[in-house]
Amino acid sequence: MKNNFLYNYIGKVLIGLSMIFVFPEIVALIYNESVIPFFIPQLICLIFGLPIIALLGKKEDSVNTKFGIKTVAILWIIVSVVGALPLTINNDATYINALFETVSGFTTTGATIFKNVETLNKSILFWRSLTNFIGGMGILALVIAIIPLSKSNKSMEDFKTDLPGPNAFKRLSGIKKTFIYLFGIYFFLTILETVLLLCGGLKLFDSLLISMGTAGTGGFSVLNSSLESYPIFCKYVVAIFMFLFGINFNIYLLICIKDFKRVLKSEELCAYIFIFIISTIILYINTLPIIKDTKQTVLQSVFNVSSLITGTGYRIGSINEFYTTSRVVCLILMLIGGCVGSTCGGIKISRMLISIKSIKRNLIKKFQPNIDDSVKFDGEKLSEETVKGTNTFILIYLLLILLLVFIVAHDKYSLEITINAVVSTISNVGLCFDITDFANFSNFSKLVLSFGMLCGRLELFPVISLFVNDKNE
Repeated sequence: MKNNFLYNYIGKVLIGLSMIFVFPEIVALIYNESVIPFFIPQLICLIFGLPIIALLGKKEDSVNTKFGIKTVAILWIIVSVVGALPLTINNDATYINALFETVSGFTTTGATIFKNVETLNKSILFWRSLTNFIGGMGILALVIAIIPLSKSNKSMEDFKTDLPGPNAFKRLSGIKKTFIYLFGIYFFLTILETVLLLCGGLKLFDSLLISMGTAGTGGFSVLNSSLESYPIFCKYVVAIFMFLFGINFNIYLLICIKDFKRVLKSEELCAYIFIFIISTIILYINTLPIIKDTKQTVLQSVFNVSSLITGTGYRIGSINEFYTTSRVVCLILMLIGGCVGSTCGGIKISRMLISIKSIKRNLIKKFQPNIDDSVKFDGEKLSEETVKGTNTFILIYLLLILLLVFIVAHDKYSLEITINAVVSTISNVGLCFDITDFANFSNFSKLVLSFGMLCGRLELFPVISLFVNDKNE
């Protein structure tokens, strides 16, 4: 292992995290709450971060891309371990519960162990939502810091190859400039949603936290009822922005450079819109007999589909009353997720499309061996490496779900709750039928589900790389 490279970024991330703790400290001061829960981990970050950089963090000129990806996974775990401390120090949760909550936040899952979030300090509520916001684009921040370091300027090409499925930024040159635009779009949409929620009658604190949860598609809320008690206007605003954050951010970049042809050619965007509309119609038809109000049924159908497909996890109404058909649709939406290059979890629509095309290709080739057997996506031929990588990703994803279901089943919940809990966490959704929180799961199951959340957020392979010894390192 290239220890100097790893230590360098551990130190940098710890120092960066110490700076981030300033924000909940400011909130704590505003609401006359103790800053100690944030000051102690902040101090720990500085005590370890500064010496690590000074003594061990000699910068490497280049790095093996696979090791860079492994480093991303290690840093994500470190951030979660340290980020759990405020909840424990403030006596809000045991460390295992706090770790589950924090992993859920940074992975933008939004699954909670709290039965009553309304008793939490404002600063703790802010910290939870901030982990959602950081987690939404945090993976991109780590990637831009680590991947483009090769002297041969070949690292981005390696990155495209190592992460299966289409890369969201493959058409754009100047990776650092690209990410600056991405973060600009991310902050712009967040601020716009906050302003609209303020116009809808919400307080600034609620508006900001709901917007941060929407941006990261995390879904931590400030009320036990999630968004149920908010005005209808605000519910539609959140539903729209959840949908927008589920779109590949490359689409927004293409709009910014006025390349509308590529936007219209995007197969993933078209599929995303199609799945959203069809799912909304099915949920509307299936839940109208339950809700018995046309306007409310439309609102709940639009909102819940937007929440589930993007993995945000905000809720209105009671999904526990859904018929089996609606529950199946919800589970499928959790699995599929939103677009590649968005803040969503799940398998991703692009991967599903590529896999379907490759299956179709293989079936046709059985009967017509001489046809062109290339798989195309957005009008471009995909390499066999990309196709195989995509199919491998989906297979591992589904196998991991089966494994985690088997492990979590020992908590003796019903099969439906167990499957839903695993799919909800690995797909970074956070919603679960028939239970409102994960407090009653065993500590072991919480750790297992936390592992699932990390796998889902980091797209499986960075976490898997931790268990694989690369001789080239």
